Amino acid sequence: MHVPFVTTVSFADRDGMTVHLQYGVAAPTEREARSELERRLINQEIYSYSISEIRRATSSEAESLNLPEGSIILLN
Repeated sequence: MHVPFVTTVSFADRDGMTVHLQYGVAAPTEREARSELERRLINQEIYSYSISEIRRATSSEAESLNLPEGSIILLN
């Protein structure tokens, strides 16, 4: 069963400014959510990043996200 996770990723943009982005990730476990997010960041050629948070979405977040199995969406 996939559950929604909210993740926060930080990286430096081309100007050296730190950018913080939140993603919603549907995965069976926190570990698999991290792995899928890392895979997609690498596919986008984003290498110098830090995942500062991965947490299970609250019930209200989960309801509003309504993520299909295996999906990732940018939240901000």
